[in-house]
Amino acid sequence: MRSDFDAEVVRRSIRNEAFCLLAHVLLYPFGAWRSRHRTPRSPERRTLILVHGLGANRSSFAPLQIYLRLAGFKDQLVFGYRSRGSIESLALQLKRAIDTRVKGGRIDMITHSMGGLVSRFYLQHLGGARRVDRLITLGTPHHGTHAATWVPSALVRQLEPGSPFLRHLNGSAPPEGLRITSFAAGRDVLVQPIESALYPFGEERTFDDLGHLGLLFSPRVFAAVAKALQAGDERGTPDAARFHRIS
Repeated sequence: MRSDFDAEVVRRSIRNEAFCLLAHVLLYPFGAWRSRHRTPRSPERRTLILVHGLGANRSSFAPLQIYLRLAGFKDQLVFGYRSRGSIESLALQLKRAIDTRVKGGRIDMITHSMGGLVSRFYLQHLGGARRVDRLITLGTPHHGTHAATWVPSALVRQLEPGSPFLRHLNGSAPPEGLRITSFAAGRDVLVQPIESALYPFGEERTFDDLGHLGLLFSPRVFAAVAKALQAGDERGTPDAARFHRIS
């Protein structure tokens, strides 16, 4: 969380995050079932794969999905999973789901929170980068979060800063040519420090007034995600875009 203090800004941020939490709870029942939708086989098709965070379900992305469909991104699939096991096992489930449900074309990935780590393991260690051009992370603890130390769960403990999982994942650069955009929330109390949500390759942006769930309900974030998706189809080099901030 930001160290500077402005009472009105803090109050507004708390109200906004509380509203987003309420919306998240109200939407949750609508994502209880798993989608079985598959994309038609086509080498020209581009599919969005969305991966939610810890303890969430596919409903988390409902507002963003609507925005992106209106912006022209029609082919979307949400990978839903139960928050148990390990991040590695969830990444293997993600791989199986993509192999089964996306038969052709290229893929862009949008992730929230722990979903970004699940997706990174798929891309870096399970061959996913052969099919994926872009990875967009929202509030993902790329370098861990101190909040994980308060939860007695083996899965959550993988999110602790310096955990064996994160040391292994961050021990190598991302796949060459993968476009990466990371978004952080300046009022995030679940990802601490907030700099952990900024991946050290690719483009990055911090929304100072938003919280962890606020990233899923903000039209400004939606517009930034659409802009990142529209930014050229050629595969770039991560090192060339290191620490580049987007407007």
